[in-house]
Amino acid sequence: MNIYDIAEKSGVSIATVSRVLNDSPNVRAATRERVLEVIRAEGYTPNAFARGLGLGSMRMVGILCTSVRDPFYAQAVGHVEEHFRRNGLNAILRCTGPTTEEKKQALEYMTQKNVDAIVLIGSIFCEDEDNSHIAAAAQQVPIIIINGHIDLPGVYCVTSDERKAVCDLVEALFRRHKKRILFLHDIMTYSCQQKIAGYRDGCALFDEPVDDALIVPVERNLDAVNDCIKRLLVQGVSFDAVVGAEDILALGAQKSLHRIGLNMPIIGFNNSTLARCATPELTSIDNGLEQMCTIALGVLDTLLEKKEASRHTVVPAKLVERDSFRAN
Repeated sequence: MNIYDIAEKSGVSIATVSRVLNDSPNVRAATRERVLEVIRAEGYTPNAFARGLGLGSMRMVGILCTSVRDPFYAQAVGHVEEHFRRNGLNAILRCTGPTTEEKKQALEYMTQKNVDAIVLIGSIFCEDEDNSHIAAAAQQVPIIIINGHIDLPGVYCVTSDERKAVCDLVEALFRRHKKRILFLHDIMTYSCQQKIAGYRDGCALFDEPVDDALIVPVERNLDAVNDCIKRLLVQGVSFDAVVGAEDILALGAQKSLHRIGLNMPIIGFNNSTLARCATPELTSIDNGLEQMCTIALGVLDTLLEKKEASRHTVVPAKLVERDSFRAN
């Protein structure tokens, strides 16, 4: 039994059955009851595709992230999926992998599935040079980006003011006479670029030249960070504080420095569970992920109602001070 059978038995069109399933007011009471009688008699349970037939909408939203192994992305997916369940939306989740080609293929897959909108999680979807694949997808369905910004028609962005947060942090460290701040980062995403810009802004407040030897790329794992710290010390690169663009990078630095008895302020980013589980507990910048998700989902709801929505919203980020910030 499918929607076509229901329509035939009820003597109505497929579109009318779909309107009944979606509780549309544009169905006469007698017709509605006739369709419902057939549905009850046949024990029919509609799926999302059946509900969408004839209405131009399946209330289906695509979610793309590079990997749910990343705690930040996993937490964002959790917020988004919970909202969908509460609001009767259906979701298709796809992990794309990190390459541009993989992300392009995933976007094409979502548009072929006739979703009503696509949510991109993370600034890693914002390419430095060519975002034509996002522009093409946005011509078909709205694109909502959580913590990433691209100025394109049909693309709606919610970002954290990470640049100001890092600038404020650098200023606070300078006032504590910590002027050799090691900044560890991994992939050079839009978010990472904003953090580095904030680092430079903070140095500029004190007319302090930026030592590019202190802005160091490193893979996002503890062993890589440990090797990086040891290499910098062997090379004679001095630093008196460490900022990690992710909590895992700061935690790796903290563990490495602890092994050799060095004590200094260490700050991470995202205020993840890792920060609270560390010993000592890790100070971290909270980029307002939950607030970003809430705003992005509000934008999505507005767009699904065929109303205008804000193209770009910025939320504040704040320093959550714990023991690692108070180190000498």
